[in-house]
Amino acid sequence: MEIKRTTEILVETNRRFVIRRAEESGEQLFCSRCGEPMLAAEQAASLIGISCRAVYRHIENGNIHFAEIETGAVMICISSLASACDDERGKESFGEIFGQITDSAAKNSAGEEGEL
Repeated sequence: MEIKRTTEILVETNRRFVIRRAEESGEQLFCSRCGEPMLAAEQAASLIGISCRAVYRHIENGNIHFAEIETGAVMICISSLASACDDERGKESFGEIFGQITDSAAKNSAGEEGEL
């Protein structure tokens, strides 16, 4: 008689986003059109889960607010990017991400360390 054993392995993962400021001054940038926080295009793409090319496509189509800083980096209004991507992914996930970003920005402007 042969005894059969099965082993079940459960893998749990967590994801943490740490946003570092792109500008050297250390100040958080806010969108001049809506007043919401801005991130570098690469950071915004990574946070939202889309490609950098998709972010630049939204810029080319005029769907999102953006600004170019002195160093040449393109800063993206995360609120307008989330709104532009609503059709692709759904509003609920972007609302959660945007809430975390605005909470983190508020902590940073108050001098506290904030993580996503």
